[in-house]
Amino acid sequence: MNQPELTRCFHCGEVVPNGTHFTAEIDGNTERLCCPGCQAVATLIAGSGLTTFYRQRTAYSERPESPREAPADEFSVYDDENLARGFCHDREDGSRDAQLLIGGITCAACTWLIETQLARLDGVIQVRVNLQQQRLDLHFDPAKLDLSEVFQRVSSLGYRPQPYRASALRDQFSAERKQSLRRVAVAGIGMMQVGMFGIALHAGDLQGISAEFQGLLRWVSLLVASFVVWYSARPFFESAWRHLRVGALVMDLPVSLAIGLAWLASVVATLSGHGQVYFDSVVMFTFFLLLGRFLEQQVRMRYGMSWFDLESTLPDSLLRWENEQWRRTVRTELAVGDRVMLLAGDVIGVDARVVSGHSLVREDSFNGEQQPRRVASGDMVYGGTLNVDQNIEATVLCDFAESRLATLQRSVSQAQDAKPRLATLADKISSWFVAAVLLVTLLTALSWWYLDPDRALWVALSVLVISCPCALALATPAALTSATNSLQGFGIIVRGENALESLAATTDLVFDKTGTLTRGELLVGEVHNLGRLSREELLALASGLQQFSNHPVAQAFANIEPVMGLQSATSETGAGIEATHGERSVRMGSLPFCRGLLPEMPEPPDAESYWVAVCDDRGPLGWIGLKDTIREEAPAVIDALRQRGLGIHLLTGDSSDAGPRLAQQLAITSVTASASPEQKMQEVQALQADGAIVTMVGDGLNDAPVLKVANASFAMPGATDLARSQADLVIANGDLWSIIRGLDKAQQCRRTIMQNFAWALSYNACGIPLAVLGFVPPWAAAIGMSLSSLLVVLNSLRLSRDGDGHHDREKRRSPNSLTPINKLAS
Repeated sequence: MNQPELTRCFHCGEVVPNGTHFTAEIDGNTERLCCPGCQAVATLIAGSGLTTFYRQRTAYSERPESPREAPADEFSVYDDENLARGFCHDREDGSRDAQLLIGGITCAACTWLIETQLARLDGVIQVRVNLQQQRLDLHFDPAKLDLSEVFQRVSSLGYRPQPYRASALRDQFSAERKQSLRRVAVAGIGMMQVGMFGIALHAGDLQGISAEFQGLLRWVSLLVASFVVWYSARPFFESAWRHLRVGALVMDLPVSLAIGLAWLASVVATLSGHGQVYFDSVVMFTFFLLLGRFLEQQVRMRYGMSWFDLESTLPDSLLRWENEQWRRTVRTELAVGDRVMLLAGDVIGVDARVVSGHSLVREDSFNGEQQPRRVASGDMVYGGTLNVDQNIEATVLCDFAESRLATLQRSVSQAQDAKPRLATLADKISSWFVAAVLLVTLLTALSWWYLDPDRALWVALSVLVISCPCALALATPAALTSATNSLQGFGIIVRGENALESLAATTDLVFDKTGTLTRGELLVGEVHNLGRLSREELLALASGLQQFSNHPVAQAFANIEPVMGLQSATSETGAGIEATHGERSVRMGSLPFCRGLLPEMPEPPDAESYWVAVCDDRGPLGWIGLKDTIREEAPAVIDALRQRGLGIHLLTGDSSDAGPRLAQQLAITSVTASASPEQKMQEVQALQADGAIVTMVGDGLNDAPVLKVANASFAMPGATDLARSQADLVIANGDLWSIIRGLDKAQQCRRTIMQNFAWALSYNACGIPLAVLGFVPPWAAAIGMSLSSLLVVLNSLRLSRDGDGHHDREKRRSPNSLTPINKLAS
């Protein structure tokens, strides 16, 4: 008796229970649904005009929970600022970035549905869903949109939103790796077992074997190979079918056809007792293909895993000065301005400024440099670095979300989202290549069916196997991942992989001045004594006065021992500081401010410095000249870039003659001073209009627009958040030699990608004709295809090596070259 056909839910695919009558109108048709939850979601999708989702999906959605009363109450907790701080980041313009982990995403149609639905919410600026990491990146205006509304809208679509935690990503990576290892292990064990049976069968064909033993070996091989195909090769079939349903041709299609047809033909031969079986070729092909993909997966994950949970590397608690004693406090409870003790031998837990003591700090977590940096009062230290020498006291500058470590983490996450143009090109080539392979395979099968029907299937399988475009698909991502990982070891954070493509083709470099070619810090230069104090006494007095100021000038005196006994200090904004020292009044600041106390204060020296006057009520004491000093490595770096034939330009907003003087010192002929952000953009766009590929290096708030306009851009470590957000690469170690490293690595990466493309295409150009002519059996084609993919991966891994010998030779050869500054600029 025939069983009645089961009705499946249009939304989730589960069986519709008898007696239920849940329906929804989808594209003019009444569709059956299994529960109120599916009905609510389907009705919402249809009512929003998003029924394209059902036509594009490649898998059923998860069954949602039934709707409840006031679902927003469940998510209102995420409107709490303290909780939101864990997965949100505020931008300088007042907008906010949030990351959510979305459960239940099964295909690209799911990402389209979520993005389209959220984009309609008032206050959403940009929304993007990462299918691979199941992560929702949302840029929104918190004044117009509450997070609870975002959670509610995603939940109403039948997905499971929660704050994105790095630990969840770690679990996902770990689960993927374990699953891949299991599939490779099953295929490897199966290959060894079926391989032994295959040797016995082939030997029996040559020397003779009884029919019952031949049949037994074939049946055992069938059982083992079938399990390998069902378990280990399943991802190939699922991927091929999922893409085929939406009209996309991917490399898993010929792979699935080769495995499926070879297995099916061998099953027929086993059941009928006639013909050859190729179970050994099936499992061998599966094993080598899985092994190649597993190695590629490890290369891809290695970079992501190295930065995925940076906060977990920080200590859980620190010593805080509280109620006249040091108390151990949970790190997350520290507030800006708290005084903390950073112990020798411990990882520094916060970004802070040293206020007492001196020590050595290893910062290789940022820049790969093993040589520690000496820090003292006034210097900044960063969470994630190691205090290796002595205890120091410091004041907390920000929480983790605003720290340099968190900024790097966000940059890495953003880089993983962008798909490089070269990778997109490879995808297009692969799609056309798959179509061509299927056509060639069909023609080959028809030709051999006419010439030798017994060999037609196996020759066609060899063509399918040997032509698998795995190497072509791996050519770009493997190289980009290795190059990005290598640059990270040099302290260069790549925020967008398209930057490497533009960087490799750079013809002109444009530099900002302050904080880029110069330190961006005022230091004491010339000192002109005018009275009874020596140079040391004058500087000590100035240092004592600047203790009462938060003006940037005060930083120039941070490492000078101050004079004691100053009292009743007052400051005048933009003018200077006055205090009493003993029985006399002392002033330090501008000339008009000092002449208010001492009218006969002379004019400053006619020299190239920023001059600060010092006087008391008895007479002038002196002029102290401050300078923004050039970075020690800048002349050598500029010279090295010029020797490479690159055009060098200087753009600065400084209205003084400091820009032209610096350009003359560095032999830069193209210089524009007093440039506004708009003028900087126009200068770069003019270069681009003349055919130049421009790389910009800057750090200031006014550099953010031009960093975005340039083909590629570097942000210095002291850059504002806005400048870092617009730059393609961030130099975390403050060393201008990183520009040379970046150029070298980008060019090496491009050469490697071209080598990978050349090898992949040449391999197929040679292998396919041989397979078509019948000279390559399926097992040999499987080995050749896998070795081709492995060669591409190994060639790309060469980018992870230091490969910086040329850079080091340039540093040694340059007469102006000094040891690069590895200190992170404050």
